[in-house]
Amino acid sequence: MSTPEKVKSIVKKEAEQAISISKDAANSGSYMFPIQGIYHFLRYPSLQRPLWRKVLPTIALSIVVIVTMFFITYLPQAAILTIVDGPIAFVNAAMLVLSESSTLILLISKWWWLDDATVEVFDAVLVQQNQTALVAAGREIKPTGSSDPLSKLGKRLKKPFSDGLMKSLVRYVVLLPLNFIPVIGTIIFFILNARNVGPAHHARYFQLKGFSDTERGDYVKRNQGGYVGFGLACVLLNLVPIINIVFAFTHTVGAALWAVKLERVEVEQGKKSD
Repeated sequence: MSTPEKVKSIVKKEAEQAISISKDAANSGSYMFPIQGIYHFLRYPSLQRPLWRKVLPTIALSIVVIVTMFFITYLPQAAILTIVDGPIAFVNAAMLVLSESSTLILLISKWWWLDDATVEVFDAVLVQQNQTALVAAGREIKPTGSSDPLSKLGKRLKKPFSDGLMKSLVRYVVLLPLNFIPVIGTIIFFILNARNVGPAHHARYFQLKGFSDTERGDYVKRNQGGYVGFGLACVLLNLVPIINIVFAFTHTVGAALWAVKLERVEVEQGKKSD
């Protein structure tokens, strides 16, 4: 099989998978958690402190990346997409550049300065929602009577985890040819990238649960629709320029709230089985 045929086969397979899981994603309701994360983050100012410590360098990075990406890649991509998308190519190209910029910003900022801050917020939300025992599996808990969940967080007991960002980046590049399929290709492109974004936001949850790679894969597979729904909401929100730094934290809050729900469901199921 020639290289073009292999690429065509991969793209076709991915498109079929996107269609098959989109219904599950819609039915899961998990796409609401990133929205809930925004509300919860704004409601509790104490959760915002890690953001303010990181906001200036990330905004500066966002401006540089977005301006550079539009300057270098927008017109070439728009020209190529014009062949298949016609008059809407310029809109699709803009969305594509914003998505590419968001991926780069997230990757760079995660590596350099956001990882500890977002993990801190994730753990704080769990503590706030009475999931202290779960957090204690990966962090020291300070014996304080303060209502501020961040003040209760001590030293991390587990090494930094791999949240799949590099894998997501590679997959992102591999799936870029989908954008050459008129209209529907861009939609499928976002759905399939969302499939990795969702589990990446629960990397800390999987670590606290003590999941092995196999257990993590099985868990994600069982809840694939939910993770696609969550990831797609995150991907779309991340298209908003500059303030996607805020979304990095609100997505984390939403992911933590979802983890809380999953824990409570697990407890309820355990009671029923008894």
